[in-house]
Amino acid sequence: MNLKLKFAAAVVGSLLCSILAFGQGSASGDLHVIVKDPKGSVITSATVTAREQAKGFMRSTTQNAEGEYRLVSLPPGMYTVTVEAAGFAKAEARDQAVTVGQMKELPIILSLSGVETVVNVSSEADLVETTRSSTTNTIDQRRIDNLPINGRNYINFAQTDSKVVRDNAPNTGAAPTSGLNFGGQRARSNLVNVDGADATDNSINGVRSTVSQEAVQEFQIITNGYDAEYGRASGGVVNIITRSGSNEFHGDVFGYLRNRNFQAVNPFSTVKNPAYTRVQGGTAFGGPIKKDKTYYYFSYEITRRHETGFSSIGQGNFGLTNFDASPFFAPAPAGSFEIMATPQQAGFLSQFTGAPPPPLIPFLQSYSQLVGASSGMAVNGKWPIAMGGLPGFISSCQAPGTCFVPASFQTLASQEGNFPVFEGTSLYSLRFDHNISDRHRIMLRGNVSPSTVTGIEVGGQDQPFGQNAYSRTSQQTYRDAAGTFQDTLTIGNNKVNEFRFQYARRGLSYFYNTKIPGGAAPAVNIPGFAYFGREPYSYIQRTEQRYQFSDNLSWTAGAHDIKIGGDFNYLGLDAIFTVNYGGVYDFGGLKANEVIPAAEFALLPPAIRNGLPDFSAVQTYGLGIPGDFIQGLGSPKESWRALRRGIPAQVQGASGARAACVQPAGTAEGHPDRHQQHSAARGAGLRSQRRRQDRHPRFVRDLLRSPAAWPLFSG
Repeated sequence: MNLKLKFAAAVVGSLLCSILAFGQGSASGDLHVIVKDPKGSVITSATVTAREQAKGFMRSTTQNAEGEYRLVSLPPGMYTVTVEAAGFAKAEARDQAVTVGQMKELPIILSLSGVETVVNVSSEADLVETTRSSTTNTIDQRRIDNLPINGRNYINFAQTDSKVVRDNAPNTGAAPTSGLNFGGQRARSNLVNVDGADATDNSINGVRSTVSQEAVQEFQIITNGYDAEYGRASGGVVNIITRSGSNEFHGDVFGYLRNRNFQAVNPFSTVKNPAYTRVQGGTAFGGPIKKDKTYYYFSYEITRRHETGFSSIGQGNFGLTNFDASPFFAPAPAGSFEIMATPQQAGFLSQFTGAPPPPLIPFLQSYSQLVGASSGMAVNGKWPIAMGGLPGFISSCQAPGTCFVPASFQTLASQEGNFPVFEGTSLYSLRFDHNISDRHRIMLRGNVSPSTVTGIEVGGQDQPFGQNAYSRTSQQTYRDAAGTFQDTLTIGNNKVNEFRFQYARRGLSYFYNTKIPGGAAPAVNIPGFAYFGREPYSYIQRTEQRYQFSDNLSWTAGAHDIKIGGDFNYLGLDAIFTVNYGGVYDFGGLKANEVIPAAEFALLPPAIRNGLPDFSAVQTYGLGIPGDFIQGLGSPKESWRALRRGIPAQVQGASGARAACVQPAGTAEGHPDRHQQHSAARGAGLRSQRRRQDRHPRFVRDLLRSPAAWPLFSG
């Protein structure tokens, strides 16, 4: 069976064997009106009309199943519902909120013919929607406008749901996540939609920049049990609906300021008055272009941060203390041979300063020189003054002034101090809505977001925050743009078709620190003391483009709601991902017998050999003896194109029964390493993906460990 036949079979199978309680679409909601007479009998001859109060949009139906009138795929908003039937008074239910993804049930009892009645029905959403099979929660406009939030990242309001927690991964850096864990799933397993269009950064399964908080009307979170149209997520789904204009002009201007002069100092600050200024401001306004016809809504938000990144490098003098070794170099005057040593090394040497045993004096001299040179080279880039005060690795060169020291070598003292952090991010969005008729409406939205962030600390590869130097920080710049078009058409009395198109482009650059020379130097990791040099995950340059077409047809047939749709995504990615391309040196402590020459160590008395303290990781850096060296090699450039096609179909029965038919996977075309086809795991969704790699990057990990002296960066 060829690919076309298999694809057609999958579509037919999804139509025949999917019986699902579906949740109303990623950008719309349903309204079910149950009409009864005063005795509780259903009325099957009524006309039900829902009118959106702000924009004048209307939808009517006479189609019903035993008195239940279904208005499907309504745009989220506040509606006035009117019911008319022969022999009965007209009834009106005002302020009925329909939220995204909701199946709202509205019972109305008509009185006998006479005076028109106004039905007072609570507009609050039902706590339990008995016909829903998925687990959902809606964050409405009231919560978005009034709940406090740090940084105005409105998606974090999803944490008001008990099944959603914050992801610990950073939201900036080489591979940020969506920031949310749904039911314990990875934060890269989520799907985020804006007005029904994907807002996922497919390179890393994160989230693209969306819109200002002021431009968000509401959003829905689905934690499990979602339908076939959400086949691209194994974690959670977030459906965001943006605000639109109305028949009345309305606008807001806002601003938030945090400054070091009137806020508490960061408890981790190493200075009394660290730089800190954060400004977030913007405006949002909308109104009619033509009343009851055409509307617009514009929003703009800016974020500017000038902050201080804190570093603990140098605290405790790198675990070293000053020690006077002049008693071992008699007749040198006291204080003439000052070295830095660990407290254990200083304690060991102190027991011999009163009257050094003559047989041990040569060893005490060479040991003091080894300790002093390694400590001085690591911290200050030179040996102690008594040893000449010149640079060199004493493990491989005993003549200071003639030793090779690479230009990329950085002293620990030069890594001390705090560093600046900057962010400049803007969010622009503009939306137009137009009612062609009561049965036909279109929407067009565009959003653009440029951003630059510097001073980023990354926690990957065991890089602890607070021990990163300024040279280890990175900078990120992106330009994100998206345009979405939606066409909603009511066909007859019981059918609604939704068509969407989206074009989105995200260009991102993630680089090591280019503001100082050390930012491009090989990375050095000294656990517990300092991490500096080139950020291992940099650099990254990628451009992702998305062309998305989707169409959903919903109709009511008796007691059944039927929905069938298609989704097509074309994703083009050109990217350069480098990991450890600048090289990473890891330094750890060494035993004394791994540093002292073997012949000299063997001549020491057993009590001395067993009591010699270890050399610290700082000192092994000054010795030029890394524990290992890691470097990525090869071509990091990758280009691929992915096609995703989906045909979800689902039927809701009156009983709300649910069953799913898993479609068989198709066979890949061509070489299996180059082309892949997948069948969706949820409901009856079917999608396929093709991947082409122009080049296959390879990474080589070299582990170089030697107890002998090995000069740092020397080849």
